[in-house]
Amino acid sequence: MNNPELYRKANACQRCDAQQIIKEYFPQLNWNGKDSLIDLGTGSGDVLMDFVHPSLPCNFQRLVGSDINPKMVDYAQHEYGHHKNVEFRILDMATRKNLPIDLRGQFDHVTSFYALMYASDLRQTLSNILDLLRPDAGGDCLLLTLIHHHVYLSYKILAAMDKWWKYMYNMDSYIPPQIYWKNPMHKFENLMFGSGFSECHVDIQSKIFTYDNVEVFRTNMEAVCPFLPRIPQTLQSEFMDDLMYHSFQIIGINYYTMNRRAISPIPHRVAVIYARKLGQIGLK
Repeated sequence: MNNPELYRKANACQRCDAQQIIKEYFPQLNWNGKDSLIDLGTGSGDVLMDFVHPSLPCNFQRLVGSDINPKMVDYAQHEYGHHKNVEFRILDMATRKNLPIDLRGQFDHVTSFYALMYASDLRQTLSNILDLLRPDAGGDCLLLTLIHHHVYLSYKILAAMDKWWKYMYNMDSYIPPQIYWKNPMHKFENLMFGSGFSECHVDIQSKIFTYDNVEVFRTNMEAVCPFLPRIPQTLQSEFMDDLMYHSFQIIGINYYTMNRRAISPIPHRVAVIYARKLGQIGLK
């Protein structure tokens, strides 16, 4: 995801799911009136500023958007950095290094929408989320992550093809482990409690997002495909054709004969995770 403009234009599904989850779960967060919140994997910043920012208490103290990609951070800072008490930072959510001192233990809330599946180490990421929350008063997190999408199966098919395999090396590192979990609810619960959270609720939701047409879905997949930058520009269109063909074939549709102007319903599954950290004050 090296093109913030393209991602912002193509993230309709991500925006829809995030908006729904924020509306449903934000009233349940433990607000104190002077809240600080950090979002992990903020990307272009539009979800954070269109949905999270308006949902915060009017006197919130700090809102931080973070991303591992400097291009995304620069874009978000340019677009939204003028807002009061809002900042954007480069941060690897899965870092094994010490978190920056001005971030570690500084937040009442941590959010992440459609980013956990890109974390290089999920266990480390959850441990870092715990450490971002305040040690004295504790805090909570709201996480939305993809757990099934047929595009990942399409990646595996293309990686076995002679013309694409050399561009899709270390492919397995780009397929999140939760795609293979048989019981993602219990797995996430075990991971959250194992990381030190005192309370956890996991909701598995099956969804269908209806794209305006096939080309909108194609653009969305292009914006998030990690392999496209490796492929010569003269072959990128052919790669996307193959990716679309197999993605639709998996759900029983012929990409080359379908009506590409018609609306395109695409199924996917997500996990919504709400968890709380009990602070030292609560332990007394």
